[in-house]
Amino acid sequence: MLPLARFKDRIIATREIAARPARYAPFPVGLHPSLQKALELRGIAELYCHQAEAFEAAQAGENVVLTTGTASGKSLAYLLPVIQAVLDDPTARALLIFPTKALSQDQLRGVLDLIDQLSGRRIEAGVYDGDTPPAERTRIRDRCHLVLTNPDMLNAALLPNHGRQGYSHIFRNLRYVVIDELHAWRGAGGSHTANLMRRLWRICRHYGSKPQVLASSATIANAREHAETICHLPFRLIAEDGSPSGGKVIYFWQPPLMGNDQRKMVTSEMALLVPYLLEKRYRTIAFCRSRKETEIVLKESRDRMRDVAGHDEAYLLAGYRGGYTPEERRKVEKQLTDGRLLGVISTNALELGIDIGALEIVVQGGFPGTRASFWQQIGRAGRRGDVSYAIVILAVSPSDQYIAQNPDWLTGQAAEHAVVDRDNLAIQLAHVRAAAAELPLTLDDAAVFPDLGEILPVLKKAGELREVHGAWHWAGGPFPAGEFSLRNIDPDRFKVVNRITGKTITEMDRPQVYREGHTRAVYLHDGVQYQVETLDLVAHVATVVPVEQNFYTQPDVRSAIDVLLTQENKELLATATDTPRSSAYFGDIAVDDAVVGYKMLEFHNHQNLGYESLHEPLRLHLETEALWIAVPEPVLAVLGKQKQDALAGMVQAVLACARLRTMAEQSDMRGSSFHYVDEQTGKTVTALVFYDSHPGGLGYAAKAFDFRDAVLEDARNLVAHCRCKNGCPA
Repeated sequence: MLPLARFKDRIIATREIAARPARYAPFPVGLHPSLQKALELRGIAELYCHQAEAFEAAQAGENVVLTTGTASGKSLAYLLPVIQAVLDDPTARALLIFPTKALSQDQLRGVLDLIDQLSGRRIEAGVYDGDTPPAERTRIRDRCHLVLTNPDMLNAALLPNHGRQGYSHIFRNLRYVVIDELHAWRGAGGSHTANLMRRLWRICRHYGSKPQVLASSATIANAREHAETICHLPFRLIAEDGSPSGGKVIYFWQPPLMGNDQRKMVTSEMALLVPYLLEKRYRTIAFCRSRKETEIVLKESRDRMRDVAGHDEAYLLAGYRGGYTPEERRKVEKQLTDGRLLGVISTNALELGIDIGALEIVVQGGFPGTRASFWQQIGRAGRRGDVSYAIVILAVSPSDQYIAQNPDWLTGQAAEHAVVDRDNLAIQLAHVRAAAAELPLTLDDAAVFPDLGEILPVLKKAGELREVHGAWHWAGGPFPAGEFSLRNIDPDRFKVVNRITGKTITEMDRPQVYREGHTRAVYLHDGVQYQVETLDLVAHVATVVPVEQNFYTQPDVRSAIDVLLTQENKELLATATDTPRSSAYFGDIAVDDAVVGYKMLEFHNHQNLGYESLHEPLRLHLETEALWIAVPEPVLAVLGKQKQDALAGMVQAVLACARLRTMAEQSDMRGSSFHYVDEQTGKTVTALVFYDSHPGGLGYAAKAFDFRDAVLEDARNLVAHCRCKNGCPA
């Protein structure tokens, strides 16, 4: 067990996951002798049972989705049938799609290790992404059997150029498409990927190929349904894990009270715990919920490590998040694998299966939002079969404090459903434009894109399509696939430039730069503080200078909401036999956000040092889908002067439960309260509102509307079990 006696007052529960022996299966009949010999050279005499089952299903022509634990050998499960196909037919090609460049590079090392041990025929593999040099791209197109890439590259390079030499050979001979970490593609990214697959199958049909799909995913409740939604094909689910596990011990850590029912912040607790674990020489990864939290914990932890037994040990700890350059991230990955780093503070960027060596402890700075992410993150330790540890530091939030009272809710239940709205009209429109530039659209494509009949007249009127003999040919700009991002990233990019060196530190989209790059904001990068001198909205540049001061900044965002269209409404019952007390609505709303100022919060104790207003508010407009729930007049009357605080508490409780039900991240679904005039009665209604933070909606609010009774019941239970008597900081 971990030496946590010093913190015994903070450990409120412990759960142990039992060790599990491996379950093996003999090499499948029909496994190529060269492959079998290569496995034996690696010390593999048998396969795990799920690997054998996946190989046999693939050989039978089935599409497979594999949902076993971290470090369970999923990569080998999909590589075996892919390499077998190439050994049987040297013209065969496979596309291996990974969510990030880092994961593609990491997986290439494993692919090369395996194919280098094959005797006889030479199999070639390569990574085709934005960092691949031109000469290497030519080699991959012309000669590689296994092409490792990511959805962004498939969208922007492979599909638009399908007719060029090399590309056409790949699509004509495509036998397998591998999609790794399928669970990562939900929300906007999932909607884009589902439409990307529509375009891929369209190109494959053009060349006469019909590839099988092999997908891997973290455990989610609807893995088969999710795979079928993304890929538009039937799937076989393989979920029985045959790999061994050394077991896990999970500690639930409740930050202490500081008075007035206020608990210490998660960032403060992490900055206390992480240096302690590194001093004890435990190899540790700590996950934070946001980029800013990552930087705060990194800085405060390094401050504590500057003097450990007379030594500066801050060099043993690094940060890792989006916004770092590829070179910065590769350096951290290599130093973790080599053992030169003992610890890393990361966002969920390291949640995916990049090999970062034999870690022993995972620290979670708050519940990561879904049980799927929880298991994925704690699986990053103990990847070599030894017992591993996880410490879940509970935040001051409704979901975390519910877990404090019910740890088994987290460890003893199935994972959630992944939500994807593949028919989102705005996303479908972007991909129809890209598809038209790849091949002329015909009436047959109405079976591919359900809203094609609505989209064609719009594009024709805009002069982007011209009709020739019953087909619609692209007549718009040269590169429609490059005009949108698959990752819900605003294409409106701003550079953050260090005025002293002239170097670009990172890039931000418009919503992020409004919150973190406004004038006098403090931006943190790799533990270094920069203050924003100017934000040029015309040149798209935030100019910063390095500073050393004792505070960071938090934006003050105000929202105004209007109902545009009510699509559905349902009465809500207090109990099954009761009369209706309220109604839930689903429809379209407009949200206007304005960043009007910022707070200055002190490092280490996070005290508010003051507030400053911005000279000019920074405004954003969003039209999206929402669920809203009317608050009855008698309830408002009872609340009286406490109404605003109570409404804010209701929003927090219901929003937490809606996110849990729909597997939404914090950035996917937001909540507020607002007033609007009911069209039927003419009365002003006060309502709680929960909306998708993406133009047109992502399907989260729609799913929350479907689950409305369960969400409200969860929220009632959450509040009923709260121990606070006079208001609750969570």
